[in-house]
Amino acid sequence: MRATRLILSPFDSGHREQRMGAGPSALLRGGADRLLAADQVVTVELENPGFTQEVRTATEIQRAIAGHVRRAVADGVAPVVLSGNCNASVGVVSGLSTNDDDLAVLWLDAHGDLNTPETTTSGFFDGMGLSVLTGRCWSTLARTIPGFRPVPDEHVLLIGARDLGAAEQAIVDGSGIRLLPARADEVAAALPKVRRVHLHIDLDVHDSRLVGPANEYAVPDGPDAAEVQRIVEAVSARLPIVSATFAAYDPAVDTDGEVRAAALDLIRLVGTKVSALDHAGRD
Repeated sequence: MRATRLILSPFDSGHREQRMGAGPSALLRGGADRLLAADQVVTVELENPGFTQEVRTATEIQRAIAGHVRRAVADGVAPVVLSGNCNASVGVVSGLSTNDDDLAVLWLDAHGDLNTPETTTSGFFDGMGLSVLTGRCWSTLARTIPGFRPVPDEHVLLIGARDLGAAEQAIVDGSGIRLLPARADEVAAALPKVRRVHLHIDLDVHDSRLVGPANEYAVPDGPDAAEVQRIVEAVSARLPIVSATFAAYDPAVDTDGEVRAAALDLIRLVGTKVSALDHAGRD
């Protein structure tokens, strides 16, 4: 078991411990820290918790996560984030940034998270997380996150996404982002030529019928829990996984606890695979 730093971001749209924001604490109660052999558990705190604004507060959270990640790297441990929202990975990747584009982002999600302010019909900021990460929107705000650099499209694999809007599909079709089915062999064959990987897992990547609904956005026709684990195994056999985000788990929707069980099994597996690399990409 390799040492990790467990970072909790218990927020959904700026609201603490509500909806998907309750997921990190639920997974911690399930023993996530023990499964990861965490050296510490740190929790993101807001500077002004009494007045939240979705975009401003999400960016504040990303800045805090970036700081926690950079400190974990400096301490020689791998950062693992449990987050209500997917856009936490913007902070994780910023905290991992170097002068070289040596990081791939594997984004496992039932959705594309590739909306922008011009294409969204819901206004849900978390539906723009991958667009922010790849520099497609909110670029001025993103630059307030220490270490933020847009991830090149060619370094992004979008895995298991099956509920994309027309505008998101158009972005994928016109970009270097690879949209792949959640199958371990195809993911392993498509890995870009980089030195390290950030693994982003929205727990609704799991099939809502085979595993259960991770949140109110969950949809069927995705992978079962075993296939998601095989993807982690296949990736780690080829490239170092240096960080991971587990996001978007709403325990109120997971009425039979099947998603929680699958998430904890996956967290246990990631704990055996994640490795701490320094900023030069060395063990």
